[in-house]
Amino acid sequence: MDKPTILVINPNTSEAMTVAIDRIAWEAAGTQANIVTRRSLQGPHTIEGPLDAALGATGMLEVVGAYPYSFDAVVVACFGDPGVEALRLLVRVPVIGIGAASFIQAGFLSQRFAIVTPSVGTPERYAAVTAAMGLTNQFVGTYQTPLAVADFESGDPAVVDTLVFHAQQAVKGGAECLLFGCAGIAEQIREIEERVGALCIPSVAAGVTQAIACLRHRRAPLAGGPFQRVNPKPLAGFKSLVRHYEGRA
Repeated sequence: MDKPTILVINPNTSEAMTVAIDRIAWEAAGTQANIVTRRSLQGPHTIEGPLDAALGATGMLEVVGAYPYSFDAVVVACFGDPGVEALRLLVRVPVIGIGAASFIQAGFLSQRFAIVTPSVGTPERYAAVTAAMGLTNQFVGTYQTPLAVADFESGDPAVVDTLVFHAQQAVKGGAECLLFGCAGIAEQIREIEERVGALCIPSVAAGVTQAIACLRHRRAPLAGGPFQRVNPKPLAGFKSLVRHYEGRA
């Protein structure tokens, strides 16, 4: 059987972050899958909050709708999992958000885990997500740094030092495993893990390995449940999605 193809989508427009995401995705896939990494072509450079997420998700849907080749799964490479439900209406393959995949794997790999985030990380949201997933008793909490998402592209050693400091605080708070609330925290993960001495899960890697696990169960197109086409109707302004609305996809 041919190796499956996983379409990894960065909802923001940052080329540098997309390159980092692609490297982590290929490393996680190993010999088990082919990776195709794309980014939104319209929307914000980074995703920091609900407005950015909504705009990024729109750009992401356009990219997936226009992609001309077959793929077996989609990984949304943003820790907030924007547009996952919408993508599940657009495609008939598993759609995995790296945030949810990270929570699941942290819950299996540790008794206690925490999230280190950029300044825009939302403790209330993460608390609600972990509660919905039944992980409240394992979730130590959210440790917000003063960093913006764009800082992770800078290469400034102070960025890693800041991440390490907050990761150390999380470990002091009881965390055995650390997640990082941005797909852009990718190149720094290995150094953080070495300096902190706790397991660190790259969120993109979690998404890719979760997709591979799903594909081991089923490679056929999904149908029913949330994986349904939208009812046919006119669509203005989104050329790559028109065929889906007209039932031609």
